[in-house]
Amino acid sequence: MADPCSFRQTDEKHASVKVEKMLWSPTMDLIAVSNKTGEVVLHRLSWQKVWTLAPPGEDIKITALIWRPDGKVLAIGYSSGQTILCNVENSTSIHTLQVKGHVTCLHWVDKYRQDKDHQKEKTEDKDEKTELYRDLSDTFLPKLSPISKSYGAISKEQSDDVVDDSKKLKDQTDLNILVVGSDIGEVELYAFGIFPIGSLLVTANIAKEVKIISACLSEDFHLLTVVLQERSKDDECSIFKMQTFKSTIIASRHQELRALALKCGQIATQLSYLDATIKQMCESWEDVLVELDAKLAKFAEEKMKLGSTSVSTDLLDLLMFGTPSSELETFLLLELGEKGVKKLTTIETSYMNIQKLILQHLHSVGHGLIYHLNDIRGMSQWFDKFGVLGLSTGDVEQAINMSGSFMMKTLELQQVIDKNLKTFKAFGRWLTISDHAGCEFRS
Repeated sequence: MADPCSFRQTDEKHASVKVEKMLWSPTMDLIAVSNKTGEVVLHRLSWQKVWTLAPPGEDIKITALIWRPDGKVLAIGYSSGQTILCNVENSTSIHTLQVKGHVTCLHWVDKYRQDKDHQKEKTEDKDEKTELYRDLSDTFLPKLSPISKSYGAISKEQSDDVVDDSKKLKDQTDLNILVVGSDIGEVELYAFGIFPIGSLLVTANIAKEVKIISACLSEDFHLLTVVLQERSKDDECSIFKMQTFKSTIIASRHQELRALALKCGQIATQLSYLDATIKQMCESWEDVLVELDAKLAKFAEEKMKLGSTSVSTDLLDLLMFGTPSSELETFLLLELGEKGVKKLTTIETSYMNIQKLILQHLHSVGHGLIYHLNDIRGMSQWFDKFGVLGLSTGDVEQAINMSGSFMMKTLELQQVIDKNLKTFKAFGRWLTISDHAGCEFRS
């Protein structure tokens, strides 16, 4: 009769590349597998492949894997010191951390998730959090609208996921902390895997090197336990030690840390959205100008070689007298051509796209940044609760002033674009008429 406590193999799966690390999701039938090439492959229980994530660079190895306790985010540590947080649904990177040295270990702990006896305490704490801080940004701020793909090529990382909750924080009711260890004896802690809340440097002496083997934070956030390796620089002898550190400040202020970390996560979402918007503004007219810039630059070089007048002088003569120079006529009819002239008029469309991006996206980001920073300023003035966390009212006010300057620059940019749009409309139509007139005169 078989032993009821014995293990029994139920299935066997094959991998095309040597597997180095693997970790089951805590909530779903998903397993993350890393191989020697630096790839991460996500499989279902049936071994169906969900997605594959390539390494961030050449000769970069995966050193650690960890799931967020709710199973919606996977953290991947690399030998380059990067820790990338991936959205499990589509493998897109939602945030990147950088530590000194190599990442050696990852640990992600939720204060209540693994302890069912704390459900009552969890409900009581939730009521306390409501009294401590209530986020009303959904009430006063409009949702960030998706960036239209018609403005340019939107990459996979900057599609509709760069909207509203790109950091995957909206459903986080309780504080969770990501612990990252490195091979230089440093341990860093991040609230929700994004907001840095603590750093610990474990040193021995000058003659020894310290490497973090494992670092774990207790579920009540009171203790940080570290397993480290000490190696002498002169020989290969190693000593392994386990040290425990009190983290009372995190345990006693976990509600304040949660409120501050979520607010900073919202700011990070706004900044990611801003980066994507600016990229689309550049792409919306770069394609049009590349070819024209190349042709105009070639025309200007030829003018310089001949030692004749400048391009602007030729265009001004054409405007004033209606007769182009021989070089300009050759350029308009042969180099630029009718298609090139029409392409010049499409700059008007590009400017209109940029106008929409400013009105629909940049203004929303500016308002959102100022709103969230003012919330943090309010926290910084509540010294009894948030003062011990090191919030500085002066630094927050400086950030608010910078956001205000950004809004002013946005308005200035809008005025410049409006003026240039009118100028390009007139110039494009005039150049089209001149080109048609030149063609008729040539024929």
